[in-house]
Amino acid sequence: MGTNKTRMRDSKILIGAALLTALLSKPAITPGSGPAETMEVLGFILIASCAIGRIYSTLFIGGIKSEKLVTIGPYSMCRNPLYFFSLLGAAGIGMLSGELSLFVFLTGGFIFIYHSLIQREEEFLSQKFGSEFTTFCATTPRLMPDIHKYAAPEEVTLQTLFVNKAVRDATWWFVALPVFEIIGYVHDKDILKPLFTLI
Repeated sequence: MGTNKTRMRDSKILIGAALLTALLSKPAITPGSGPAETMEVLGFILIASCAIGRIYSTLFIGGIKSEKLVTIGPYSMCRNPLYFFSLLGAAGIGMLSGELSLFVFLTGGFIFIYHSLIQREEEFLSQKFGSEFTTFCATTPRLMPDIHKYAAPEEVTLQTLFVNKAVRDATWWFVALPVFEIIGYVHDKDILKPLFTLI
């Protein structure tokens, strides 16, 4: 199975497990309270940052990912901006749940999944681009962006097929918002009583 299909499968399993846990549990933090509202706002901000960041990253790499080593735009700040923004999205979904344990579970789970994936991809890139990639690794962080390193040309060539796909994919991150609203409604109306409480 290709790395992309493996990543998608594992990510879906992780998010599915988190949503099922949220359905069967209730947060220790009271819904509607100050801390709960703060978590929801932070969750939305992280998910929005994920969506915008993934679209922006695709503007620079869409269609040339395996043909050219991209080191400009978000790729000048870190080697894997798409994965960094996905991590923000996972953390945002965890925040929206109102359960700190799910936030830790999703964030940690995505770090685990993407760590091994990044290693495999970097082995491929090292073989393909050689010393150029070695220099890139030596000067650019792997996952956490360094905004001081940002550099981009005045113009980039866009491939609308990949940009459109990035926009479509980005919208899926926002599905978490109505899903958690439905879970809250189901709990409030005693349609399904939570089986346990999570921090």
